[in-house]
Amino acid sequence: MGVSVDDAVPVGEAVPMGQAVPVAPAPGPPAPNPGTRAAPSGALANREFRGVIASQFTSECGDQIAAIALSFLVYSRSNSAFFAAATYAVTYLPWVVASVVLSPLVDRLPRRRVMLVCDVGRAVATALLAVLTMVHGTPILVLIGVVLISSCFAPPYAAARSALLPDIFESGPGYVGAVAIGRILQQVDQVFGFALGGLIVAAVSPRGALVLDSATFVASFALTVATVRDRPAAQSGPASTLGSLLGEVGPNIALVLGSRTRRALLVLSGAALVFFVAPEGLAVAYAREHGHGVVAAGVLTASQPLGIALGAWLFIKYVPARTQGRWLLPLAAAGAFALTLTAFVPPIWLAFLLWMTTGLLQCFVVTTIAAYNIVTDRALRGRANGLAAAAISISQAAGFLIWGAVGSWRGAAAGVAWAGVIGLLIMSFVRYMWPDDEIELAWDKLDAAQRNS
Repeated sequence: MGVSVDDAVPVGEAVPMGQAVPVAPAPGPPAPNPGTRAAPSGALANREFRGVIASQFTSECGDQIAAIALSFLVYSRSNSAFFAAATYAVTYLPWVVASVVLSPLVDRLPRRRVMLVCDVGRAVATALLAVLTMVHGTPILVLIGVVLISSCFAPPYAAARSALLPDIFESGPGYVGAVAIGRILQQVDQVFGFALGGLIVAAVSPRGALVLDSATFVASFALTVATVRDRPAAQSGPASTLGSLLGEVGPNIALVLGSRTRRALLVLSGAALVFFVAPEGLAVAYAREHGHGVVAAGVLTASQPLGIALGAWLFIKYVPARTQGRWLLPLAAAGAFALTLTAFVPPIWLAFLLWMTTGLLQCFVVTTIAAYNIVTDRALRGRANGLAAAAISISQAAGFLIWGAVGSWRGAAAGVAWAGVIGLLIMSFVRYMWPDDEIELAWDKLDAAQRNS
């Protein structure tokens, strides 16, 4: 799901739901027009962008298939909801360090080259994981460790891809539309990947699904080579050392958090994802507790991404940009309440509909990420997105671990329901510190950017 945070995230690459993607600033705010809505168009006419999103679709679908395979494999061997959820959690941990510390390297090396190296690294690591599943008695912690290594290639890849978009569009018309398409596609990837993942794991075994995931990275490599033009590094100069990168972390964080608007949007996104990840982390355990297998688990895991993709499209298309900011907190609170209804232990089909609804209510995340970038100066966006990726990844990993532990203790339904209860408490705190005036100004800027795309 994730807000991977992808795209470094992100918007993000998600991150998995996750990574913040930079959005170009509008040249100047025209007179506000309450009827302005985003209309992503024209971006697909760009050949390089088509190659980038084809690569994104290929590798992300493979990731979701592998996630189902690993979660099912780990749960089958350990019979532990906690270990099954932990396989998701470890994929987010590299974002915490790499997004903040290594993001400057994306500006100091050719971004296409960074993407290619990361594709190769993930293909090799995933193939190794498939081989280890053939070795009888391989410890679960070893499998999780290899997943962690493979995940370390994701943050620099996502940061490079995110930074490449403004290069492709030269921060001009079509860029905001490209960001919206990429973010919605991330959720569609999860729907197809998770839904097909259950069928593929059932048909070819978890090991076969991992081999397929490795092949998707090879395909992503080939697509990038064929469609993306090589460009020089954005910055030149002496190579950075680990010491210099670490020394920049503190000042960069202080600079990013100096804006009250950015702080509020970061808190909202991170806090919401702590409880919204519960269904994804506990879907396998919920299906098994109801006597169902991997197909039902894949369908349940796909429920939220399906809702997020549909909700994001409807929200951006039909809700005027200037009014979107007013819906952020009500939508997050409504999603938390919907999670609490899992306490009634609905059957699989009803749990699917309920969790899909919570995905629909997460439609605010896409516009939140866009506004976060709009209110950030271009020179600061790389560091701001790195911090956002780290914060969101911490939230998601914490959510997977917390609700996985609750699910092991009281059952999967209780884990999801308690996530909703805690979510309502968290949103009460966010509402208390919410800067209404600054948020309204942020969405005025977002409205202007959308009308100029």
